[in-house]
Amino acid sequence: MRLLPNKKYNLILKYVIIAIIITLILIMAIFRWDTVKTIFSTALSIFMPVIWGAVIAFIMNPIMMSTEKFLTRFIFKKKPRPKLTRALGVLVATLVFIAVILAIVLSVIPEIISAVPGIYSGITTELPKLEKWFNKVLEDVPSIQSIVDQQLSDILTNIRSLFTALGPKLTEFLASLMNFANSVKNFVFGVIFAIYFLFSKESLQIQAKKVIVALFREETYARIFRITSDTNSAFLNFIYGKVIDSAIIGLICGIGLLILDMPYVMLISIIVGITNIIPIFGPFIGAIPSAILILIAEPKKIIWFLIFIIALQQLDGNIIGPKILGSRIGLSSFWMLFSIIIFGSMFGIVGMIVGVPLFAVASDMLSSYINSRLKSKNMPTDDSYYGMPGKDIGKVTNSPEEPIELAENAESAAQADDEKKEQQEDE
Repeated sequence: MRLLPNKKYNLILKYVIIAIIITLILIMAIFRWDTVKTIFSTALSIFMPVIWGAVIAFIMNPIMMSTEKFLTRFIFKKKPRPKLTRALGVLVATLVFIAVILAIVLSVIPEIISAVPGIYSGITTELPKLEKWFNKVLEDVPSIQSIVDQQLSDILTNIRSLFTALGPKLTEFLASLMNFANSVKNFVFGVIFAIYFLFSKESLQIQAKKVIVALFREETYARIFRITSDTNSAFLNFIYGKVIDSAIIGLICGIGLLILDMPYVMLISIIVGITNIIPIFGPFIGAIPSAILILIAEPKKIIWFLIFIIALQQLDGNIIGPKILGSRIGLSSFWMLFSIIIFGSMFGIVGMIVGVPLFAVASDMLSSYINSRLKSKNMPTDDSYYGMPGKDIGKVTNSPEEPIELAENAESAAQADDEKKEQQEDE
């Protein structure tokens, strides 16, 4: 629908309206951030089962497709049965997903239960030693005794305040339990939604494409389809690569802890393996609770454990990770760190995991746009050309591409100057 009779002015008016709407949204987001955050959190909690379903379906989809390919090639080769093939593919993907979740849970829970007596024993063993050492210090340095006596009343006051605050803390604990139960419920419903997503994958894709094609111009919806395809590839490459990488790191961690005769080998290996999915910071995040467990059980081995974790992180960052992920992400270490910090501050642990592939897609889109703009100006797109001093850009090129128009103009201008000088000399 045209708002103005002139097509050019009509397009300008549409862009102005869109710019005004975006500006108003940004102003509201900046100055009414609490309200926007509350609305966003409420909407997110309502749609959380659907979001869980989409994420789980994304993880299960390659397993389903591999199963369908196997069944079509070897079982139903002569007489294709697409509905049965899809049902079996969804069944296998669901069973594999549930089996992996159960394997992790059944590996962690028994380890935690078995670790509790050891943690209690370590605390009860180390506390008397600490008390004995503290009493010896007081005997050797009497001045500390007066400081302790002065601070004792404050300590007792703080203890009373702590017990007074236990009521609200208990309420917060119960709220945390309710949130955990709600998360479990969302996860269960997410698995159900994922099964429906997989069964209806093609029809959902058709509906989404019809809506996009109906609402946007050809150039726009082609760009949208390209972006979604690139995003899907980036997430698949990153998530599955990190899962394989984390499984290898968890296995190496377990073997190393066995060699070093560390306690809680299975539990620490699972913690390190799971947290390794988070790029850069993952090994150190997993090392903190693991180091606390070892410090309680066998304090003398804590230094060897920290050295081992640092060596393992270097092995993963310099050898294993690059071999598995390769250059498929296409981000330097600086931009990976940048994306992890920004998305992590906005969305927590989930942001730290998905921030790298999202930023990789955005970086690829920006790079494509910049290259198209350079080509429209008949300028080279290779990085080596722009590594020259700024004053030489547009005059000299080391690019393998054809000479740029600006350089040709400069040469023609120089020839014209030479001809003019020759004419003046002849006169």
